[in-house]
Amino acid sequence: MRYVEMVLRPDREGFHPAEQAIVDDPALQRVAIHHLNQLDDGTIVFLYEARGDPERAQALLAEHDDVIDFSVSRDEANLHAYIHFEPNELVDALFRTMQEYSIVVDTPVECLPDGGLRITGMGDQETITEALAVVPDSIDVELEAMREYHPDDRQLFSLLTDRQQEILLTAAELGYYDVPRDATYEDIAAELDLAPVTVGEHLRKIESSVLTEILPG
Repeated sequence: MRYVEMVLRPDREGFHPAEQAIVDDPALQRVAIHHLNQLDDGTIVFLYEARGDPERAQALLAEHDDVIDFSVSRDEANLHAYIHFEPNELVDALFRTMQEYSIVVDTPVECLPDGGLRITGMGDQETITEALAVVPDSIDVELEAMREYHPDDRQLFSLLTDRQQEILLTAAELGYYDVPRDATYEDIAAELDLAPVTVGEHLRKIESSVLTEILPG
């Protein structure tokens, strides 16, 4: 079993027309996909985190007939969008590939400014290699890292993904865990060219993983 980190970048048409409309709109910025699921009827459900104008997001989603239902809410910092939509051929092909080759996608999926997605997946090395070979030609695949998954390895650092290890090391180097704290999410994000909310999400997952291992059962 192996972890794989990769970036998927679609051509100018994007992954899906509704999402590409958000990518192209200067008033909106995707941050992450926190949930993704294909229902029994073949339709897809995404839970997005984004930044920008909620009314603009609602207007863009309402323009697309293949968006079955949506809801956009806002907290102090970001938007949260539930989107239920009909997949186009490209999105359907990606989901069928994940299912056929038993690729487990770890969330959140990081949304990149250029319309790409940074995805962490887990599966058998042979099936991962086969799955990457059948990704549609309209998608550029950049393999960033692949490492062995050891379910019985109890070393805490090795339990983290490569991305989590990078963020944790950077946080420690910048003084995030010093007392008093010398760095913020924003400092770490600037160092790694990530969104602060993405850094926060990863650090919370890291801390949860570590505490789960050290607390008595």
